[in-house]
Amino acid sequence: MFKNNKLFFWTVEILAIASLIFILTKLDFLFKPIGSLFATVFIPFLIAGFLYYAFNPLIELLQKKFKIKRSLGIFIVFIILIGLVVFMVVSFVPTIINQLTGLVNATANAIPDIQKWVEELAQRKEFRDLNIEEAFQKLNLSYSSILKNVLNGVTLSLNGMLSTITRVGLILVLAPILLYYMLRDGHKLLPTLKKTILKDDKYNITGLLETLNDTMSRYILGSAIDCSIIFIFVFIGYLVMGIPYAFLLATFSAITNLIPYLGPYIGMAPMVLVVAADDWKKAVVAVIYVAVVQQIDGNFIYPKVVGNAMKIHPVTIMLLMLVVGNLYGLVGMIIAVPAYSLIKEVVKFIANIFEEKKKAKA
Repeated sequence: MFKNNKLFFWTVEILAIASLIFILTKLDFLFKPIGSLFATVFIPFLIAGFLYYAFNPLIELLQKKFKIKRSLGIFIVFIILIGLVVFMVVSFVPTIINQLTGLVNATANAIPDIQKWVEELAQRKEFRDLNIEEAFQKLNLSYSSILKNVLNGVTLSLNGMLSTITRVGLILVLAPILLYYMLRDGHKLLPTLKKTILKDDKYNITGLLETLNDTMSRYILGSAIDCSIIFIFVFIGYLVMGIPYAFLLATFSAITNLIPYLGPYIGMAPMVLVVAADDWKKAVVAVIYVAVVQQIDGNFIYPKVVGNAMKIHPVTIMLLMLVVGNLYGLVGMIIAVPAYSLIKEVVKFIANIFEEKKKAKA
């Protein structure tokens, strides 16, 4: 009676998944070392994968248009990357450090102004019953308390410092090596699979792999171009308006632009916090300017450069942002949409196989 009931089937599936997750949380001591190892390898692999999809089209263009060998194309890409890194270190790192220091100081100076504004607000008749001042004090937003909380959250032990240095060193070493092999042999993977493992590909797995590869390629390359455009327009706009820390704030806006829907608002938040305390009119003008840029980007630029690579319903994206953002923070929100899109394609592929088997039996 219940075996053919879809509600019963999905209830059992959900309960089974929930039970599995509960059991895995109780076996944290067993999976934590595996998770640490995976995280160590995952970050350089993620960086290498992003750079592969960003620069592989350039190598293919050099091969087709200028008849340059792939090995020479890879060499040119690495020269470009090294040049960009050196240029950024020499030109922007001192600026970023100075702007970041100034941003922290500006934020610290803004907190007393905000507290004064809240106290003045609390004195008004319409807000006296709300007890705003007491609520603000409970937040404990004094600079000393914030600094104390930050320092308490940072591990200053020698082991922690050595662990961080080791991880950064591994990323700096592994990412270029992985990128080199991806650029050298990545284009051979699908043809090799077709000739060997997937020679008798009755389920068309190669078609799935081609779809996944094409989806990631269009998304990463398009997103890289889109973020660069956002950075240029926001940076120029901030400079013209005389907004401090323009480079740092524009960089943050470009990175958060990878987050669908919520990204533009997250990207504007630091700018508003820095500017509003000194000149709220300038902050309003800057918000309007960035909103206009984001509207142009969302309606014209993004659809052109990214296209329909991510065919996901807006409600699904919002739920993804809430769940993944809560679990994994900003990085999770950035990779949530492409990861979900790939998983969705795999699930659709498996579902189609089962459907075809049902039709064959009928």
